[in-house]
Amino acid sequence: MELKPGAKLGPYEILSPIGAGGMGQVWKARDTRLGRTVAIKVSAAKFSERFAQEARAIAALNHTNICTLYDVGPDYLVMEYVEGQEIKGPLPLDQALALAIQLAGALEAAHRKGITHRDLKPANILTTKSGVKVLDFGLAKVAQTKEAAANDETVTRALTQEGSIVGTLQYMAPEQLQGTETDVRADIFSFGCVLYEMLTGKRAFDGANAASVIAAVMEREAPSVGGVAPASLDWALRRCLAKDPDERWQSAGDLKAELLWIAGGGTEVPRQAEARTTWFPWIAAALLGLAAVSVTVVHLREKPAELPAVRFELVPPPKASFSMFDDGESALVSPDGRRIVFSVAGADGKSQLWVRSLDASAAQPLAGTDGGIPAFWSPDSRTIAFGADGKLKKIEASGGPALTLADAPALRGGSWNNQGVIVYSPNSMAADSTTVALMRISSAGGTPSPATKFSEGEVRHHYPWFLPDGRHFLFEACASRGDHATVRLGSLDSTETKVLMEANPTRSTRKATCSSCAAEP
Repeated sequence: MELKPGAKLGPYEILSPIGAGGMGQVWKARDTRLGRTVAIKVSAAKFSERFAQEARAIAALNHTNICTLYDVGPDYLVMEYVEGQEIKGPLPLDQALALAIQLAGALEAAHRKGITHRDLKPANILTTKSGVKVLDFGLAKVAQTKEAAANDETVTRALTQEGSIVGTLQYMAPEQLQGTETDVRADIFSFGCVLYEMLTGKRAFDGANAASVIAAVMEREAPSVGGVAPASLDWALRRCLAKDPDERWQSAGDLKAELLWIAGGGTEVPRQAEARTTWFPWIAAALLGLAAVSVTVVHLREKPAELPAVRFELVPPPKASFSMFDDGESALVSPDGRRIVFSVAGADGKSQLWVRSLDASAAQPLAGTDGGIPAFWSPDSRTIAFGADGKLKKIEASGGPALTLADAPALRGGSWNNQGVIVYSPNSMAADSTTVALMRISSAGGTPSPATKFSEGEVRHHYPWFLPDGRHFLFEACASRGDHATVRLGSLDSTETKVLMEANPTRSTRKATCSSCAAEP
């Protein structure tokens, strides 16, 4: 439906546009019968079923922190007009807590009605004079009959097949990214991402491209807010961001109660509960077993040691400059967060790897790494894998001889699991049909073997990233036509892979999205 200011939509006079998205447009309008300002969301025709579900979801809710539905037309919704700003951080601790409590209350109300928002993010949360308002239930999941649920899944699949994702990557729970069944606990994960952003002004999980964002959500440890919030809030936030839904808060009501307690001055962190926030089930079991043997009752509520924030300035050595590579990272932080490796080019233009401990005042060069491009760290943070002279090599971070592992004419990323297996992209710059896909090799050396194989039309696999189980990994696959890439899931058990996400960058952005796929048309 084409609208413009001054147009009439039933009894509503269109005033000005508010915003637009993949499913429709939102307009500021005036109800000529009541003389009040409203917001009208007009649906794109192909999303009529999803639009109807949004209407049912909002109509079922009546909460001060959730936008109110006034009216429903054949292809539009009339809602409360909310004057406010998108929620943003960093906010003072007391203000962030107050808003978080209201947001948790809104989720509690929705969840009690069987409604999961599934797209909770700052853009869908406005701050007003009276507090927060949760908007946009366009991707909401409503508890329903089996027949209706099947219809919802059909609509969801249709959206996905057209290139959309049910949610926003940086705020999606791991189970959403995996395409498995979701429930209200997915909203609690998203809540944790929003709360982290409110406190720090940064995203909890981010990356340079879709693959790295997905890997961060799936693999990276929940970030800490210990530098700006009490340990009790840090613990509550980490529990929101647990990878396993069973380890999160099981209801928004419980989460709200915890936040109210913290706002009232609660500072203790239950040690036993803290152990449950880990997302490796076998590690959790081991920790609990050790606790049963060696930890006495008096320690169960002991406050954990607070790690100091690390702030430092990284500068190149005299008469040198940082080396920047189109096809590799120029600096990498070790998994334990204690060291950083980077590449420096001297006055003669030759590059070399340098390592700096974050508690040291200066970096040290690594002999034997001339021309090196840092690629990835070992899981124990002791060894650095890098590309140089057309080879994949490794060297101890403390120094020593550089050992060659395999041929890698144009190394494009790799990953090293805790079982001593390396998956790497040896030659993704080549464009001929004989180009190998990802390869695997023991970190001790040996003969490489294929880790993946190309699907039809693919010419490059690169940037692998192991998931926590050490068996599965993400990577980016590019097609020969240069404007199409997918994020795929691979396994050490087979060279077969499956698509997790489609990405079709435009010509103007495709080089930034997939630089090695930017083939000439």
